[in-house]
Amino acid sequence: MNKTWTELIRAPGRGNAKEIEERKGSVPLFKQAIPEPVVEKAQPALQAWLRLRPGSSEPSGITVLKSTARSTVCRIEGVGPGGSGIVAKWCPRTDGELETFIYTEVLQRLSIDSIRCYGFIDEGGGDYGWLFLEDGGIKQIADKGASFPIAFAHWLALLHGSASSLPIRDRLPERGPAWYWKILRAARLRLCQNISERNWGDSDRSAVEKILICFEILEQNWHLVEQRCESLPLTLVHCDLQRKNVLVRHTASGTAFLPLDWEEAGWGTPAIDLAEIDAAAYWSTARRIWPGIDLQQVEAQIGCGALFQILSAVGWETVRLAAGSEDKAKRRLRIYAPRLTASTQALGLEA
Repeated sequence: MNKTWTELIRAPGRGNAKEIEERKGSVPLFKQAIPEPVVEKAQPALQAWLRLRPGSSEPSGITVLKSTARSTVCRIEGVGPGGSGIVAKWCPRTDGELETFIYTEVLQRLSIDSIRCYGFIDEGGGDYGWLFLEDGGIKQIADKGASFPIAFAHWLALLHGSASSLPIRDRLPERGPAWYWKILRAARLRLCQNISERNWGDSDRSAVEKILICFEILEQNWHLVEQRCESLPLTLVHCDLQRKNVLVRHTASGTAFLPLDWEEAGWGTPAIDLAEIDAAAYWSTARRIWPGIDLQQVEAQIGCGALFQILSAVGWETVRLAAGSEDKAKRRLRIYAPRLTASTQALGLEA
């Protein structure tokens, strides 16, 4: 390889090696800008790609988009078909294999645009590996806090409706109300343990008590949540449709929506994907595929989706709390407590 690793690798938003040398005046400063652990993670990405696609072109650059203990995401320029870029995602093997299945055996079978998946390759038979995807660009569906576009609601209804008839149920994890019931029970147990074992301040204890009250109400009335979720057919659900996880691409036939990060996906009620979706727009397309559904059924699922979404968020913070990230978890739980109360009350469930 003609270029050195420090010449190839770019940190997010910091430019390439030449630009940094011009600003800082020396290569050593560039080496400081890219931490050694990041370099160590970027190298295996290219090596794994060459195992998957031997004979690929030499990369013109590697940008590290994300680097955490659980996941690393790199953009490798110039090695894909026709000299295009690819995105390499280092992730747990189970996540990578699930995403590969969804991209290649589900989305590719539907008449909708999707990110192209080049495959998954494990790291020497271990628990982690590299998922390789087409570089879909960086244009997200909406800014943080903005609403999902009406057009996306139509697209999502088409995805849900089309996927519901595919014979894929046995190959996807269960993501119906029972899944969120398990999240609720596990989160309740962890919170009860923590509030009795730790010295909580008044505001933190108050937030946890409000959450536990909601949990009790929900446990007593979970059959009502299940009933609301029976109104629409089961289908493929993404389960993490945040704005940052949906890219857009403008094509000759119109706007293409490209959801990313399918590692939480599964088979279940559409509710979890509908939490922030326009009900009327979704219904107007869904009823063509699922005759007989009405707008009120979609609205009921949207309410359940909002509940499932906040249950997942609270559940994650209880995991974070158990792992020792106490300050961040407490801060988030103070935010989530009134949201969980509102979602519970919106379903007509009150103490």
